[in-house]
This record gives sequence, structure tokens and C-alpha cells, in this order.
Amino acid sequence: MIEPESRLQIVFADLRRAVDDVIGKHQVTLDELIAAIDWLQHVADAGELTAASIFFYKTVQQATDGATYAHPEKDGASYWEMQGPAHLPGAPVLHSPAVLPMRPDEPGEPLIVSGTVRTTAGAPVPGATLEIWQIDANNVYSGLDSSAFAPLNIPNDSTGVPTYNLRATIVADADGRYEFRTVMPGVETFGLNPHSPLDTLVHALRLQGLRPLHIHSMVSAAGCQPLTTQIYFDGDPLVDGTVEGAVPAAAVKTTTRHDNPDDYNARGLSQPYRTLTYDYVLRPS
Repeated sequence: MIEPESRLQIVFADLRRAVDDVIGKHQVTLDELIAAIDWLQHVADAGELTAASIFFYKTVQQATDGATYAHPEKDGASYWEMQGPAHLPGAPVLHSPAVLPMRPDEPGEPLIVSGTVRTTAGAPVPGATLEIWQIDANNVYSGLDSSAFAPLNIPNDSTGVPTYNLRATIVADADGRYEFRTVMPGVETFGLNPHSPLDTLVHALRLQGLRPLHIHSMVSAAGCQPLTTQIYFDGDPLVDGTVEGAVPAAAVKTTTRHDNPDDYNARGLSQPYRTLTYDYVLRPS
């Protein structure tokens, strides 16, 4: 009796074919193959082997946790994005329109995000909840320290920052509309050690050890598949090339700057602000 192939055999066979195709297509030499293996040894010796997963971690998450939102081009669903380590449960619940919890002197340019939560059939989703979190303008996530991002060495000293600063769960209205005010996010680094094997490779690939500007969100509603995603920003050069892979074009949104004093004063602001529109499209369960 022939034993069925194990998952290891099946996956390795596909991996072998994929590597063989790359070697054949680019005529990889034996010296180049040995150099690649030598580099992996340097990564292991530097204790960075686990951290090297950043090149493929997002793809693995898309194929597993994000499977319910695969191929959004088929029905117009929002694209799925990994949750990441900066999520913190228990954020305060606020009804739209809302202002994210922030300090009186919160640094950063004010940003108002609004839109509608609807299904792929176009029906609005009343009472949908949007859990929002982001890094602040000083490049710090509230409520966390650097240990939350291990094995990456990402600096994150939130001492003195309120636990749920720039974090909230927003409840959409009866028509599925939502609005919240926050600030433009700061920059999140991958925390690569300078001149380490990973850092050297990232520079050789002409990539930045930074993530594009983004705002995280998890959207839930009765009768719909929960969605985890991120909002990215037009004009940010990092959306065109990142360590973790490409950013979907549909996730990149344009902001509009409002600098009329009568306008921003009417909103209770003392400086110009930006607006951004983002519609979340959920798949029915």
C-alpha cells in the first residue's frame, strides 16, 4: 500500500519547483547559491533567523487569517491586512462622530477620517464597530513597550503616554456612516540592527527599514465576516516598496488639506487639518 504524501512532502515539492524555476530563469551560479547559504548562516549567527520572517510573514498571514478576504477584486471587498503586534484590546467605545482619546497637546497634524461601512452587495451596515489604533506623531504606540514587538528590536517607550492614546472602538450610525478625528500617524520602524545581515540585505535591495504611514482598523458587524485592514496615504514613497511586500493600490487614500481659519475654528481646531474618506466593504458571513 502506498502511503499518502505528507504535507511536508507536498509543500517541499512545490517549494523545490519554485526555487528551481528561479535558479533556471536567472541562471543562478553555484557560487551565488553558496553565498546565499553563507548569508543564512550569518543571519543565524547574529540571532536574526526568526526576525527574517518579516519578508514573508504578511504573505503567510494573508493565506491563513486573511483567507476570508482573499481576492477582493472579485466582489469589491476591502483588502485584508495583518493585525500586527501593536493591537491592544479594551479600547474605549465611542459613537460616531468621535475624537480618538488623545492628550490636550497631542502632536501631529489633525486628521478627520470618515466613510461608510457596507456589504459587497452595497447595503449599509448599521451599528458596525471599527476598532482603530495607530502610532502617534512621535513614533510611539500607546500602552506598549519594546517587548511587544519581539523578535524585532522596535523601540517603543510609551512612558507617560495614556494607555489608550489614539485607540478607540467607533460605533457607526444607523446608516453605516462613521467619522473620527485623530492625527496623522508617525513612522514605524522594523527595528533592524544597523549593519546586521538583515539590515545589509534590506539596503542591498534598496528598501527602507520602515513601514508606510498607516492606521489600523478591525471592523465587525452582525452577519458579516470580520475585517482587519489598514489605511495608507497617497504621497508616501514607502507605499511603493516595503520589506513586507506591496501595498494594495486600493488601500492608499488621498488626504485633503483644509487651511481656512473659519473652517478649522468651526471644528474646534486651532490649526489646519486634513480629511480622508475610506469606505469599508465587508463580505457577508
